[in-house]
Parts: sequence; C-alpha cells; structure tokens
Amino acid sequence: MHISVKLHIVLILSLMIFSVKTGRAQVTQSDYFMETSYLRNSLNPALQPEQGYLVVPVMPNIGANLQTNRIMLDNFTFKGPDGRRVTFMHQSVGVDQFLSKLTRNNYMNVDANVKLFGYGFFKGDHYWNIDLGVRAHADINIPKPFFELLKRGFTQNEQSRYDLSDLKSTGYSFIELGVSHSRPFLNKMLILGAKAKLLGGLADYRLNAESLSIDAGPDFWRAKSKATLIGSAPGVEPRYDEKGNLDGFRFGHFNIPGFGLAVDLGAEYDVKNIFPALEGLKISGSINDIGFITWSKNNSISLQSPETEVTVSPSDYSIYERDGSSVFDVFEDALDDIKQAINLKGDKRRARTSMLRMSIKMGVEYEIIKDKLSAGILYTKHFRNYSDISEFTLSTNYRPCQWFAGSLTYSVNHSRFDTFGLAMHFVPSRGVNVFIASDYAVPHISSDFLPTTSRALNIQLGISIPIGQRR
Repeated sequence: MHISVKLHIVLILSLMIFSVKTGRAQVTQSDYFMETSYLRNSLNPALQPEQGYLVVPVMPNIGANLQTNRIMLDNFTFKGPDGRRVTFMHQSVGVDQFLSKLTRNNYMNVDANVKLFGYGFFKGDHYWNIDLGVRAHADINIPKPFFELLKRGFTQNEQSRYDLSDLKSTGYSFIELGVSHSRPFLNKMLILGAKAKLLGGLADYRLNAESLSIDAGPDFWRAKSKATLIGSAPGVEPRYDEKGNLDGFRFGHFNIPGFGLAVDLGAEYDVKNIFPALEGLKISGSINDIGFITWSKNNSISLQSPETEVTVSPSDYSIYERDGSSVFDVFEDALDDIKQAINLKGDKRRARTSMLRMSIKMGVEYEIIKDKLSAGILYTKHFRNYSDISEFTLSTNYRPCQWFAGSLTYSVNHSRFDTFGLAMHFVPSRGVNVFIASDYAVPHISSDFLPTTSRALNIQLGISIPIGQRR
C-alpha cells in the first residue's frame, strides 16, 4: 500500500469519480436476515446459516462498500453551455453554485474485502466457522475551503487566506484469520456466538493537518502548516526530490509489519417463550471488530511539517476554466500543490498501535409466513475516525422455493427513497451456491456509466460449495 500524499490524492480522486463514500461493515446489510447466507455470520457471529459451506481461493468472495455525504459526481460536474458536462472549475459554473453543494466537512470512507478461504460446518447444534481473507479500509475528510481555494483562489487580484485545517486521511489493510463458534441455550431460544480473529497488518497510515492555512493569489501560494503523517508498510522509507519535497516512499522486502487481535460478539433471542402472542419474533445484536494492530518499529515512519512558511508556485489551472472536462486532472494538479504546501519531512521510527473501526448492530425480525416470508429492521452504528455513521435498514425476505431466496431492503440514511437494496441467493443443497447482494441500487448514471447522485454504493458476490444442513 503506497502511503505517500500523492497516492492519497489518487485514492481521493478515484472515489470522487465513482461518487460514493465508504466505511461500513465488510458484508452487505441485506444478508443479515437471510438464513441462506453464510455471510450473516460475519455481521453477527450468533447468526447461523441453514447449511455449511466451503469457499476456496479459486472461487473467492468479493465485496466493496463506499459512501459519502457530498462528494458525488453530480456535485462536481455541471451542464456546460453546449450541453456537455464540465467540471466545477469551468468559467460557466458560478462560485456559489458550486460551493452551495458542499458542507464544512466533506468525508468519504471505503471498504474492500476478499474472502480467500472459508469453511463452515455444524456439529450437532453447534456451528463452527473458519475463514481467511484480506480487508482494506480508508477514511478521508476534505474541508470546504479546499474546494473554495480551487474555484476562487486563482481568480483574485489579491492574496486571500484559506483555512484547510482538518484535511485528514487514514487507512489500513490486513490479513484476517478468524474462527467463530455459536451454540443455542435456554431450550434453543437463545443463541450466543463469538469470533476470534488473528490479524496480520499489511499497511497503515494516518495523515492529519492540524492546521493548514494558505494565502493564495494568481501567482503563488504562501502556506503555513502543522501536519503529521505516520504510517507502516514493509521496510518503508521516505523519498525526497531535488527540492527536498516528499516524493513517495521506498519499500523493503515483503514482510508482515504488524500483528493484532480482534473479536466479534453476538446474540440472537426468540421471544416466544416470554411473549407467546409474538411467536416468530426474534431480536439480535452484535459488536464487531473490537481489536487492534501493533506495528513494528522497523516498518514504521513518522513525518511532520516544519513550522516554516513555504512558497508554492501552483499549477496552471486556466485550462480547467476553459473546458474543465476532467475532475481527475483538476485534483491531481491541486493536490500535488497541497503536497508541497504541507512539506512533510522526517525519519523518526517507533512502534505504535492502531485500533480497528468498531461497529454495533441491533436487529428485529418477524416471521410472517413460516420458512417463506419475514420482515426485519436493522440498526447499525459505525464508529469512524471523522464521522460516526448510524443507519436503519428495512428488510423484506422471501423464499418462494427451497433453492432460491431473495431480500429487498431500504437503508434510511443514504438512500433518500431513490435507491433500494437487493440480495439474491441461489442455494441448491448440492453443487454450487451463488449469491449477489447490494444495499444500494444505482438509479442515476452518467453516459460513462458512473453513478452521479448516489451517496452510497456497495456490492457483495461469491460462490460456495454447500456442506451439510443445520439440524
């Protein structure tokens, strides 16, 4: 994982182009109430699938999840005079017209996961699960003055000051080996589950601009900053250009620079013994990713910006005012200039520990037609570096036949009644099981087939081999 500021720029731009924000669970919420899903055990270790499964590397399970509050393609491109889309930098787009679409803090998060191996099986009424996979996560926060600088900063005759404090980005990637176990209690009315995870850290970074002010005008920038970049990767070392500016990193031989532990805890309870009139009602809850990774000293760096004033000759942005056809190009130039303004330096090495992003889930499901139709509501709280996210997911789950099940969901926080989730599971008792799920369908796309107005997007898909039925 390249943790230079320039790569952070590329990551930010890529996410902007796909107009989403991330940072959620490693599995779609649409699977939570589906007994045909073995992935529900990753959302809550107490939830058991109806049959065991096997996932092998040649048929991996793949998932990605992204979300945002305001960084969407529709907020950064506009219809130009000739009808074609132009970027916010185009002279036909007014300053207030563009900035009114943003908030003080514009954030996004991204998760990706690949399950390379998974084996779940029943032994009596106990369910065991072993899996191996790779996960990656990033949080990014971009303050509104950053965009104002790009739009307004180069057209003024006098130097104007912009406060870019709170420009932040963090991320990590790691290998996860997990073992989970769940079993019933109280005459099978209560199911408790736990998952223990051994983590092998691959890379980690944290960029934080505690203060960053830029006096910008048509000819130059004058910047003052107090910023830090700490990171870990195999044998990482900073690399500088001939002007002494940070210009990426060198890496050593591959190794595992960090190790850690994590645990998931969950429970599911059938209330019919307490309230017989509510037969078919189940409540559940879980706490996921309680854990940490400790990074070794030899694979870690700590850079800081010296408290000096830096003069930056900015890139030529006039081309974007004339046609402004590429959001990617605008931000590639702009963030290259920001890199010079922050002016990170240093070679300190020290071991450190980073915490995982924890999440809490609480679910209620009511079975309307036994083994056929149910409805549920799931509350999820995601703890993030810059903005915690709460979301309610409404779910209708239908199983018309033994080999197929589907779920239709709506997530309140990000959908705004313009997107719905969908999960489809093809689950014959023999052969191969196939599934695809997404919490956010994409209703509006550009001519390049990119989402334009969606604040969230995710997908989970995979193939498994069924092994044994639950008794």
